[in-house]
Amino acid sequence: MAYSLVCADTGADCPGNFTTPTKDELVKHVELHAQEAHPGLELTQEQIDSLVKAG
Repeated sequence: MAYSLVCADTGADCPGNFTTPTKDELVKHVELHAQEAHPGLELTQEQIDSLVKAG
């Protein structure tokens, strides 16, 4: 199963789009992206979980 997250789903004007085979890997990519592209943004695990799509 693949897991995905689209940054624009947060309301941000951002082309970030991530798909990985595991949720743990997806979270790592999203955290790195947030640090680089959205400095100062505080993300909780619950916020990330609410945006993840499995399928």
